[in-house]
Amino acid sequence: MPFTLSHAAAVLPGIRTDGTGRLALVPAALVAGSFSPDMTYYVASVLPEAMKFGDVTHSFAGVLTVDAAIAWALVGLWLLLREPLVALLPPRRQARVAALLRCGAPRARVRPSSALRWYVSAVLGSLTHVVWDAFTHLDRWGMRLFPVLGEEIAGSPLYWYLQYGGSAVAAVVIAAFVILALRRTGAVAPVGVPVLSVRDRWWAAVVIGGCAAVAAVQRVSRWWAYWGSTAKYWELIPTLCFGAGAGLVLGLVLYAVGVRVWRPVRGPGSSGADADGAGREPSRPGAR
Repeated sequence: MPFTLSHAAAVLPGIRTDGTGRLALVPAALVAGSFSPDMTYYVASVLPEAMKFGDVTHSFAGVLTVDAAIAWALVGLWLLLREPLVALLPPRRQARVAALLRCGAPRARVRPSSALRWYVSAVLGSLTHVVWDAFTHLDRWGMRLFPVLGEEIAGSPLYWYLQYGGSAVAAVVIAAFVILALRRTGAVAPVGVPVLSVRDRWWAAVVIGGCAAVAAVQRVSRWWAYWGSTAKYWELIPTLCFGAGAGLVLGLVLYAVGVRVWRPVRGPGSSGADADGAGREPSRPGAR
């Protein structure tokens, strides 16, 4: 899959539209697990040798071990980014998103039972990724199981269409799920969401966009120096995504840390106005 985020579509059956997990699964761990096998490819923007570790993260042994650990780290990163990300939305669009994502929710105490649920959720998420990739990449067991996936259609192998077409379809599925979930979520005053001014948002765009652009150019330049004009144009897409994604993460972390340090957090008793005086969407009951 050239678009790692599309892998989240495979775990949506385990998540309700109110943001809770089915069968006691943990939504954040499910989604993070669906991303974790690819994280080594993003790290390769800084450490090129990390590409080889993808063989481990895309193995069943990796699913049970390192992928679960990476998923937990991603959830920790998500908790850092969550409220600052919502703060980037227009004030009138924040209420439903903040409610769906449980912004400002107190941290739960870690118990053995909850740790087991987190582990199982992370493993299931990673497993969906590894199985999906097995049928969309040339060197995976799914290709050996079904050699027909290597047959060419209009000059490209069938697995290529599954890889890129599957990414696009999955992205549409995720978008539809999010839209449905937001429509069913009641709009309440955001809790724990930082208040940003227009200038703050511009600075955020510069930092986040700048990091993503620089990292993408660096990764693509390195790839082009190695492959040159011998590669097909579409083979550049994963490299571009991994480079831009790595820079995006760096930019988001810098932004989130800056916001949490230098900008106030809206408390439960605040009036709900943003830094520019814009009002909030009034509360109304959600359709569950």
